[in-house]
Amino acid sequence: MQKMEERGVSAAELAAKIYCDRTTVYDIFQRKSINMDQLIMISDALNFDFVHEVYFPERKQNYFAKKVLIATEIDCELLKNINLPQNILHLLEISTQNVEYPHKK
Repeated sequence: MQKMEERGVSAAELAAKIYCDRTTVYDIFQRKSINMDQLIMISDALNFDFVHEVYFPERKQNYFAKKVLIATEIDCELLKNINLPQNILHLLEISTQNVEYPHKK
């Protein structure tokens, strides 16, 4: 909650960024543990490296200082089932049109 306040992000805004509802955000902060996927999503949403803060406090390396681009094949039909915002689905569909993958010939 402290990082949310520091960044001026409300529970509702964080919920939208991590694809859950506001009450789930409060629930996450009340838990004794959190799964890694949620921790990474919250880290990205708040631009703070909670993973290193929690698991590697002695290392001061910032997760956000180094980002790696990973290219992978995406099945847009599967993505439609996880409720991504429509504008992201549209961009993904455009970016995958007319792309040939060598292993799919």
